[in-house]
Amino acid sequence: MASAVIVQGVILRNLEKGVEAAEERRHLSYKLADELRQSSDDLTRLARTYAITGETRYRDYYRNILDIRNGKAARPEGYEGVYWDLVIAEVLPEPSLDGPGQSLEDRMQRAGFTVDEFSKLKEAQNRSDELVRREEVAMNAVEGKFDDGTGSFAQERAPDLELASRILHDEDYHAAKAAIMQPIGEFLSMIDRRTKTELADLNRQSQNDLIAIIATSSLLLALIAAMVWVLQRRLLRPSTVLMNTVEQIGAGNLDARTDISGKDEIGILGKAIDSMASRLAKALSTAEKKALEAEEQATALAEERNHSEKLLHNILPAIIAQRLQKGESMIADTYPEVTVLFADIVGFTKLSTKLSPLEIVSMLNDVFHRFDELVEEYELEKIKTIGDCYMVVGGVPDRSSTHCQQVANFALAALESFEEYAKNFPEPLRIRIGMHTGTVVAGIVGTRKFAYDLWGDVVNVASRYESTGTPNKIHVSDSVRVRLADDFEFEDAGEIELKGKGEMRSWFLIGSKNQSTKVIRLKQKQK
Repeated sequence: MASAVIVQGVILRNLEKGVEAAEERRHLSYKLADELRQSSDDLTRLARTYAITGETRYRDYYRNILDIRNGKAARPEGYEGVYWDLVIAEVLPEPSLDGPGQSLEDRMQRAGFTVDEFSKLKEAQNRSDELVRREEVAMNAVEGKFDDGTGSFAQERAPDLELASRILHDEDYHAAKAAIMQPIGEFLSMIDRRTKTELADLNRQSQNDLIAIIATSSLLLALIAAMVWVLQRRLLRPSTVLMNTVEQIGAGNLDARTDISGKDEIGILGKAIDSMASRLAKALSTAEKKALEAEEQATALAEERNHSEKLLHNILPAIIAQRLQKGESMIADTYPEVTVLFADIVGFTKLSTKLSPLEIVSMLNDVFHRFDELVEEYELEKIKTIGDCYMVVGGVPDRSSTHCQQVANFALAALESFEEYAKNFPEPLRIRIGMHTGTVVAGIVGTRKFAYDLWGDVVNVASRYESTGTPNKIHVSDSVRVRLADDFEFEDAGEIELKGKGEMRSWFLIGSKNQSTKVIRLKQKQK
């Protein structure tokens, strides 16, 4: 009987979910229909505004709406209702349409409409697309482009604003606009009828199931009452004693006993509970002692392991630390393509004579902390610091095809962060930054005190580009400029003499091409 009540309850809950689903489908239907209507109204308003003002942003908004509706562009966040009113009023920024989206027609197909319902929405969209053709003719007339008879606007004449206005306001246009709304209204009526029928069926089933639950529950209560009456007469007192004793034992009082005697089932059960409580008390005492000892050992071991892992990860990259933990004793890898950066504070030796040891360490800590955060942000690896020198590499130990771009972005951000810090420092602070790209060998040195380091010509060259650079500029090699020319701005630094290398071409990294205003600001500042 209880199972029957549970099953009927589950059925009732499923019926309630069916009602919720029907309401959600109706809500979704209204949203899709309203989005189609709203997009048509927005297209009309933008086409008319463009025909009057000639401002190209209204034409661009018009085409953005079509791309979103046709699935060629992703729907922006909050794209509903008055979205384009807010964009036109510049309350919201212009949308960034990244990548393809899902067309309104695809969303309608997935909404679970009937064939007749879908056909009404599809008819409304087709009529809206026909109206779009008229609006395109009007907007092209504003630009002096006319249909050459092939459907293309290749014929060019003087702009005809009067023709554009007439197309967008004549009786044919208004009739075509009204024709869009007619199937939408019919669609909403069909949705209301279908939802009303579904809800009526579900409510009727819910009422029948509720009646069945009440009847079954009533019978179940009657059976329970009869069973309680029997149990009260035959088992109440001894059972109460047994339950109280068991509850006390469960609560931790292992000294509790039933003291029930007899050879019947209750008596045997009472003696078994008393015996079990005695053995459990002894076993629990022994187990608590052993558990306490084990917990203390486990806590000490975990603390030691966490401390060791934390120290190892602070010294070495995570991947390298894992390889050491797995048993590798000799780690040395060749990386054909990496980018190395050195940053050095200008005149640090002279500066250190003016500051106290605490001030020197505090300054280096502040600067290097800023650099450490940027290393994590741009997914690079900090190799080491030597005095006031900071060494970073991209592409090690995680091989990356964009290592040079990552280091370049880090260099620009580090220079900006350093200059911001230097403004509030009591002594003048400047920094030199050098970059070079090429092949290195990276590995672990030491057996007691580990160090992860790089070796190779690229390390020496990067260091020399730093030492021969100009304060507060990013001095880079020609190989760096070749890799970044498409995305970054450079300033020619001429030929420089590098020890052991001879004459080498050099450049100053100015900024990213995607941040043109920032590039201009850096150029003006450096001039």
